[in-house]
Order: sequence, then C-alpha cells, then structure tokens
Amino acid sequence: MRLSRKMAKRVQSRKSKKQSGGKKTRKLSPALKEWNQKVMKIYREMKAKNPKTKLMDAMKEAKRRS
Repeated sequence: MRLSRKMAKRVQSRKSKKQSGGKKTRKLSPALKEWNQKVMKIYREMKAKNPKTKLMDAMKEAKRRS
C-alpha cells in the first residue's frame, strides 16, 4: 500500500518531532527557584482557607511578606 504525498509528509514530520527529544526546560536561578517555592507555599496556605484564591493573590502576598 502506497501513501499519498500528504500522508507521507505527515508521517515524516511526526518522526522528526519524536527524534528531536521533545521540549527542553530552562534552568532557573537559585533566587527564582526560592521565590517560586515561597509563592507556592503561600498559595497553598491561602487556597486552604479560601478555594477561590488565585495565584496572583499569592504573588501579591509574597511581595508584602518579603
């Protein structure tokens, strides 16, 4: 069974995506990592009290606490 040109291109593009290794993550600086951990800790605390809390609220609170 022969593939049409369109199907052959699709199959080829899928193979190349799989071989590329996928997305790569960037490494955060220690300061950013610390900030993220602080914000997420505050977010979880606030979320436990009020389920409607948003991440932006936690960011504002973290800024006030520092």
